[in-house]
Amino acid sequence: MAANGQGVSRARSTAPQRSSAGPGLTPALDDAFPFVGRADVLAAVEAALSTPGSVGAVLVGEAGVGKTAVVQQVLASSAEPLYVVRIRGSRGFRDQAYRSVNFLLSELEGDVVEHPVMVLRAVGDYLNQQARGRRAVLAVDNVEYLDASSAALIGQLVLGGTASVLLTSQDFASADPQLAGLWRDGSLHRFDLAPFDALEARDFAAAELQGPVSAEAAALLYRMSGGNARLLQASIRAVRGRSVVLHGRTWVLLPGVVPVPTEIAEAVQLVLEDLPPAQQEIAHVIALAGQLPLPVARSIASSADLDALQSGGLLAVRHREQEGIEFRDPVIGAGIAASLSAQHAGDLYGRWVDGTATGDLLDPERHAEWLLKCQRPVPPALLLAAARSANRAGRFGAAAEYAGLGDAYRSSAAVAVERLRALTFVGRFEDAGNGLLLAAPLLDGASAAEAVPLLLAGVFLRHRLGLGGVEGALDEAEERLESDAGLGSEDRARLRADVVIARAEIASLLGRFAEARDLVLSLRTAGALLGTDQGIAADVLLAEAWAMLENQLDALQLADAVADRLQELDVAARTRELAYLRLIAIYSATGCWGQGAHRLRLTDGDSGAVLHSSAVQLALGLVRGRYGTPAEALAVLAPAFDQLRVGDPQRVLPLAASAIAYCYSVGDDIKAAIPLLVHAEPTAGDPWLVRRIASQLQLLSVGLREAKPDAARQLQALGRSDAERGASLFALSAFTSAVRLGSSGVLAELSDIAARVQGPYALLCETFAKGVNHRDAEVLLQAMDLAAEGGDQNFGRDAARSALHAARAAGDKTTVREVQQRVRRVLADLDPDGPASRLDCLTPREAEIAQLAVGGLMNREIAEVMCVSVRTIEGHLYQIYSKLHVSSRSQLAELFPAPLG
Repeated sequence: MAANGQGVSRARSTAPQRSSAGPGLTPALDDAFPFVGRADVLAAVEAALSTPGSVGAVLVGEAGVGKTAVVQQVLASSAEPLYVVRIRGSRGFRDQAYRSVNFLLSELEGDVVEHPVMVLRAVGDYLNQQARGRRAVLAVDNVEYLDASSAALIGQLVLGGTASVLLTSQDFASADPQLAGLWRDGSLHRFDLAPFDALEARDFAAAELQGPVSAEAAALLYRMSGGNARLLQASIRAVRGRSVVLHGRTWVLLPGVVPVPTEIAEAVQLVLEDLPPAQQEIAHVIALAGQLPLPVARSIASSADLDALQSGGLLAVRHREQEGIEFRDPVIGAGIAASLSAQHAGDLYGRWVDGTATGDLLDPERHAEWLLKCQRPVPPALLLAAARSANRAGRFGAAAEYAGLGDAYRSSAAVAVERLRALTFVGRFEDAGNGLLLAAPLLDGASAAEAVPLLLAGVFLRHRLGLGGVEGALDEAEERLESDAGLGSEDRARLRADVVIARAEIASLLGRFAEARDLVLSLRTAGALLGTDQGIAADVLLAEAWAMLENQLDALQLADAVADRLQELDVAARTRELAYLRLIAIYSATGCWGQGAHRLRLTDGDSGAVLHSSAVQLALGLVRGRYGTPAEALAVLAPAFDQLRVGDPQRVLPLAASAIAYCYSVGDDIKAAIPLLVHAEPTAGDPWLVRRIASQLQLLSVGLREAKPDAARQLQALGRSDAERGASLFALSAFTSAVRLGSSGVLAELSDIAARVQGPYALLCETFAKGVNHRDAEVLLQAMDLAAEGGDQNFGRDAARSALHAARAAGDKTTVREVQQRVRRVLADLDPDGPASRLDCLTPREAEIAQLAVGGLMNREIAEVMCVSVRTIEGHLYQIYSKLHVSSRSQLAELFPAPLG
């Protein structure tokens, strides 16, 4: 196993304290699995093994968390030669003296074994003889299960200096007191290993599958395993080639519900095998129910049994709207529920739920699953509640299944709504379109409370499919609200707000940001009381509109407030995803990504970032493309692209393709970019932002392929179109990109719009434009400083090159040296004495030819301008390429700053 230091371990060395670890899993899974991350743990354990005065280390954590893997890695990578003796404690043999070390005693006489001192001397001599000068290390698994004689022998060998130890334990508080005493006196170092976090779990899965894993697949595997390495390995085996398949170069998740793997279901049965029957029964009920209100649990089991299960670490009381008891580890609960037979599940349901009020208190999804498991019918009201719950949690495949049971969606408008939402949110637009046709008759005679949600579900589906009738459906929803006299005032207000927010969202998707702004502000003016999801949806739409128009400072303030609420509140999955997409766009486009990444908890290394959808990963990849390098961007964009080809609920695939093609173009790999063009073409139903950003990326790619003047002209036209639309921030971006490609004809428009737009990015663009316009190296260096402060290294490089060009054009070598020094201090990765300064090695004629080539002229056109033959130009270009160590015009163009004036 090769060490991989990229994971961030959450293990820690602890001061002496009692531990009450819960019952662990001991699944019959492979002992060996890819070693990923935990570099800090490795270093700390290696230090504990080699530090003078230390007798070794003990690693504490649940079964399968990776304790043994760490021990094996430490032993394999040790810098000194070791003699390793492996010992394993066994729960079933704790009462048999020396059972764990009997292989060390096999050559001793029977009377020797009866005297501990003689055993100690004999085993010590044996270890010294076998070690032959090497350090002896006792690697002991499950130290709490050692029989007393074996534990005492190991303790004495350590105290006598014969051997060091590397111990693993699930519950070190239950270990032999002598070994625990070594920890208390500080000679034995303790490390508590937590399960993998989401980032480590994704890296583990990628190592196991030998390829990148999409965000959706990684999130599924993390939920299935809880980050436990062995259960993660079992989950991978269960879904590989079924629910998780190789698509392109990435392991992606296919739509549908994934059951608990059989290996996990069988493994977790061991958790309960030693419990009394009464405790097993309440554990089975809680596993099937997911959570039980505490009073209900007390009606099934005694307080003593519940206390025993809590103190053993199996169950925990959660304080939400009502006190409830559930499994501390949801993976164990799900595994136990899956392991129960249909008959036993039915018996438990009949005994404790059927005919009581308990069913009304259960989680609707778990209640429905319980009934399905024991092959009982699921009432329509419960199906509706389960589908709503699953949609809210982002389990769209499960929601579609609940709504489809018994064709309930054909007779209930409310169930049809949940099915349409589920199919739309998972990207199954064709199935959703068929569902919309089947649901149309349900509108006849339906109340506004039923009809309006169905109409709104159809609105978003129609837009995604690029169909007409969106405005008509919204108008009909409003008409039904006003004409239904039987609708309560609270329901009317809630539904009216839903309609206004839906109009604003459609306006945003169409790029009509002023309209979206006015719609949301109308809710504020009316003093509408919005629910949590309504409030977040409305505020993020308003923040987006302000950012795209000319009110960026208010947009950022509101974005901060929304970002904070997303971390604190229970928000529906779709609301959260759309909020993240829009907030990432706001922070990035205004030049405030550092602030936004912190607010959204999307900083580098944040494990929670990998649990977001591929649409969000795409947005993060775009940010990396702007603020980082193409390689960093592609590492995020490529897996997102492969997953989006399977399902694209937000219709962002063209943007992903354009972004990847742009990254390849930056790296001068045009061949890799060409296959993506078929996916980069926008279609009806794609959001305006997707089409708009994709267009700009495509033009920038063209600019990298020796056609800067043409790309710059098209960017100018794009910026003017944005300005007419009122999308000032995008107009600013387009004009600035045109100037960075060498166009000076748009400087006045750029300066005018930059003066009206707020925020750090606008200030950067305005400063850059001023420096280019006046050929002022000092002002261009100020632009470089602003770009560096905002983390925009790409813009910083362009500003630095332009500053160097301006200084050279002025003919002042002292100024050139000063500029080079400034650039070196601010942009450490840009070498001012490197490629750009090599332009000085060109002859005046070569420099002129190179400038014409960068400007987009073909060899024949350059020959006509220079009044020489094409062959002569080809010879000059060969010399230019050789001197500058480049191999193409696009690489040559990178050495030339934007022309000034």
